[in-house]
Amino acid sequence: MLDWPYLPTDRHSKTGMPAELYAAPPAFGPPTYVEPTEQEGFNPLRLLFYIVEYRWLITILLVVGLAAGLTITLMMTPQYQATTRLEVVVPTARVFQDLEAVAESSDTRAFLTARERLKSRSLAQRVVLALGLSEKASFLFPAPDFALGNILHRAFGLNASQSIDDYTPEQREDIAVSRIINNLTVTLVTSTSLLSIDYRDQNPRTAQEIANQVAQSYIDQRVDQAGATSKLARQFIQDQVLQVKDKLQASEQALVDYAKQAGITITGTESSLIDSSIQAINTAISKATEERLNYARLVAQIDAGRGGSMEAVLSSEPLQKLRSDIAAQSAEYQQKLRAFKPGFPEMQQLQAQISELRKQYDSGVAIITDGIRSKLDAAIAREEDLNQKLAEL
Repeated sequence: MLDWPYLPTDRHSKTGMPAELYAAPPAFGPPTYVEPTEQEGFNPLRLLFYIVEYRWLITILLVVGLAAGLTITLMMTPQYQATTRLEVVVPTARVFQDLEAVAESSDTRAFLTARERLKSRSLAQRVVLALGLSEKASFLFPAPDFALGNILHRAFGLNASQSIDDYTPEQREDIAVSRIINNLTVTLVTSTSLLSIDYRDQNPRTAQEIANQVAQSYIDQRVDQAGATSKLARQFIQDQVLQVKDKLQASEQALVDYAKQAGITITGTESSLIDSSIQAINTAISKATEERLNYARLVAQIDAGRGGSMEAVLSSEPLQKLRSDIAAQSAEYQQKLRAFKPGFPEMQQLQAQISELRKQYDSGVAIITDGIRSKLDAAIAREEDLNQKLAEL
């Protein structure tokens, strides 16, 4: 075998030449010295060469990516969001500095309470009832947010929505209420006393209507609560007044009885409660009697066949118009009667129009006269009630 010269394995050879400049020894022969090559940088021509060489693969990948993106987009259902803002005013009086923290916490509780009321089921039921959402199939059964069927719906107009006839009214109301609660978001606008009411829906108009109706229903609910509170307070005061009135009447009656037994004569300039009631009822009876006499006079005029000349009939604008139309049609009929006979079709048609107008006029007069008769009956009943109360006092 041949002995090969020493090949250095260190970074530098014994002569100082780098070891990377030596190539691996061949099977036979001396080692070969390799000249160092310079590294090439970025070459745009080489990149263009690769693009041209793999153009079909790049085209297929682009087409597949665009098709996948288009398919995913068509499978998604667009969502629209409507926003309305509601101001929550909390009356606070910060008199003492130590109570300021308490007032601020009360404000926070008021905002949180308003937010929970806006998202409550009772308020959602008000919105469903106001907008009739339980009868709208498009709202009750919307398209899915992400489904393959959305492609068919957009491409061919197919819509496989369910029928509302398959559900009872209670079930439809529950579905509508649940949709409103799930799609409704209420947040407090930072550093303000405003609540932002956001609602999402597939129909932009529906989203706008529901967002506005939620705010309006909240206002109506607060008004109803305030009215109920006022009604309770008014009822309580009325009950207290009645109790005091009964006690006063009992005291007056006891005083009169005692005066009779003791033979005492009661004098004074102030009238008692019973006397005041008698005077008030006497005044009311006078007015009721006068009203009854007036209506009785009008009914007598109606019974005499002169109901059309009453002031209520003459001042009625619809009846004035009917009288004017009847007069105009009658004048036209008389004018055409000079040229045509009554049996002529145009004359018969004109006569029928006049007859119809007169029927309408008679019906209007009858409505007014019947109303006057009803008012007479009411006046008689009112007068009898007042006389009965006077007799009781």
